[in-house]
Amino acid sequence: MIQFYKPNQKGTGTAGSFWSNYDGSVMASLIKQAAPIGKNPFAKNKDNPDKRVITKLSPIEASGIIDSIETGREWTGFHNSENQVLQLKFTTYESGKNKGFSFSIYRQDKADSQNKKSFALGFTFAEARYLKEFLIYALRKCFEKEHEEFKKKQKEHFKEKAREKRSVATPATEGADVSEEEEEEDDLW
Repeated sequence: MIQFYKPNQKGTGTAGSFWSNYDGSVMASLIKQAAPIGKNPFAKNKDNPDKRVITKLSPIEASGIIDSIETGREWTGFHNSENQVLQLKFTTYESGKNKGFSFSIYRQDKADSQNKKSFALGFTFAEARYLKEFLIYALRKCFEKEHEEFKKKQKEHFKEKAREKRSVATPATEGADVSEEEEEEDDLW
């Protein structure tokens, strides 16, 4: 998990977290600042659904963010669920002397179309590089997990095919005297 804290004196800052789930997916969370700068100004909003947003990024979406960091091209995403619509954007940012990247999530409640929230988190170039390296790491873990699952399925498939082949190739011989040792040896090959 990586975290970014961006509090400000006005109390309008944002904190962000990115982590890899057990299933290999990448998660992103943005939380609005709850209090002026002090001891953990984001803590009060951690469990407040109006002041935080959590989204799952597919491997393609994580790759889109990496591409945006590498090339400066804007990446956008759209998530539509039963309860809400999320619009995601990762793009370059420039305001006076401040340059870097911006990750924003715009959320609209499906039950109440007036319930709209926006969250934005800025990244310096160094922070964007840090995020990029984490996303590359998370994607690699995702690939490894998928590869292990594929190998397991492939191994099971070949075992099943071998069993089918043996049962067809060796007809049952009634009354044949086959020793246990010969049966075990057949199972090995």
